[in-house]
Amino acid sequence: MTGERGGRGPWARLLASTIVGDEGSARAELGRRLVRDGAVQSIRVEPGELGGIVDGETVRIAADRLPPRIWTAISRFARGNRPLEAAIAGREQSVHLEHLLTVDWDAPLVPRREAISRSCTCPNGPACEHVAALAYAVADELDREPALLLRWRGCGEGEVVEEPRAEPIVEPAFAGDPWRGGELPAVRPPRPLPAGAVLKRLGPSGLRAGGRDLTEVLQRAYAVFGSEA
Repeated sequence: MTGERGGRGPWARLLASTIVGDEGSARAELGRRLVRDGAVQSIRVEPGELGGIVDGETVRIAADRLPPRIWTAISRFARGNRPLEAAIAGREQSVHLEHLLTVDWDAPLVPRREAISRSCTCPNGPACEHVAALAYAVADELDREPALLLRWRGCGEGEVVEEPRAEPIVEPAFAGDPWRGGELPAVRPPRPLPAGAVLKRLGPSGLRAGGRDLTEVLQRAYAVFGSEA
């Protein structure tokens, strides 16, 4: 064992203390002794289940997997944050990741004690030193390979990856060489404008001629010229 109580990292310590419970009990001490004596003969880590053979007894520690939607969401949130990305990849034991899952999602990475089931083939059942020994042995393994905890919790299992939607193909509205312009439309005859249209657009000039604004005087002249045309 790397630590007196099994495991040194935050995930390892939390896993061991949650499964074992009272680490000052005689049962916990017997479990630590079994690990030191090499009585943990095998360890199996699968999504939702830890298993092993301890001193000839078959031990099983199980919990529901972390919901895929939660793991997908937290994985996306971690993008760009290197420490969190390392934890998501199973390279580091992160207190931050455990805190986010517990507080923000109410789905702790290490399940709560009441959410974990234990079984052993020995007469003492789940409350035995063999279960404690397996917990401590797994905690030691987590210090070497943090990804084991993610495997047990089923992180990434059944994750739905959204395929990118294909962009619609827009067909050109014409055929032939796209760089060659089409025929120009026929030029329409000019629309006739009423006499004095320009003067109306410009508005009053501010100049007076014969007591009237110059624009008004010119308007009459435009009307006369237009009628003669």
